[in-house]
Amino acid sequence: MGSLAKLWEPQYRNAFETSISLSLLTAIVGGVLGLLLAWALATTTRPRWLKSIVQSFSAVASQSGGVALAFAFIAAIGTQGVVTGLIEQATGWNLTSAVNILSFFGLAIVYLYFQIPLMAILMVPTLEGVKSEWGEAAASLGASRWQYLRQIALPIMMPSIAGALLLLFANSFSAYATAYALTGGSVNLVPVLVGFFISGNVLTDTSFASALVTGMIIITIIAMAVRALLMRRSTRWLQ
Repeated sequence: MGSLAKLWEPQYRNAFETSISLSLLTAIVGGVLGLLLAWALATTTRPRWLKSIVQSFSAVASQSGGVALAFAFIAAIGTQGVVTGLIEQATGWNLTSAVNILSFFGLAIVYLYFQIPLMAILMVPTLEGVKSEWGEAAASLGASRWQYLRQIALPIMMPSIAGALLLLFANSFSAYATAYALTGGSVNLVPVLVGFFISGNVLTDTSFASALVTGMIIITIIAMAVRALLMRRSTRWLQ
């Protein structure tokens, strides 16, 4: 109980707040952009080769992460990154003055690399399940396209969208290797703290690491339980 009570100390409470904020930010931004990508994949028929390439890339990118992803972004848009150097040579503007990938928002940008394609993969089946007959019926009754989207399509898809956003939240909340490799602990995140207390060079406290993991599990279970309820509701409409 002492380890669990320690979670309320300011530095550890701040770690949960930072982790939740990062997860919410990447879930919302990644969800919106991923939904647009999913809509394009679900409605575009030509060229077929482009759709196939985007789907394949999304499947691979959604599973990316860890040290390799962190190194790729450092090599691309880090202080000495290739893209950073090319932009500075062409315009004289230093990209790192606006985008510091070692910060909270820099980490969010890296997370979006796998959050956006994950949202697209999750939402393509839902968008393909929306029946064209619903739009035709609404149009025959005098509804505009906006009215159809606002009053019919979006309410039907909303449980799936909300469920996908919750999965994105949990995916970001539990990410460890990318955050650790990129920031080295400069951003106060719960998964990184867990790693420090399990195998830290200075402090090792497996009991408190277990308490941190317990807090993470509780938050993740809540998110996944709500997602399960939402997905059950959306399945009834889209089958």
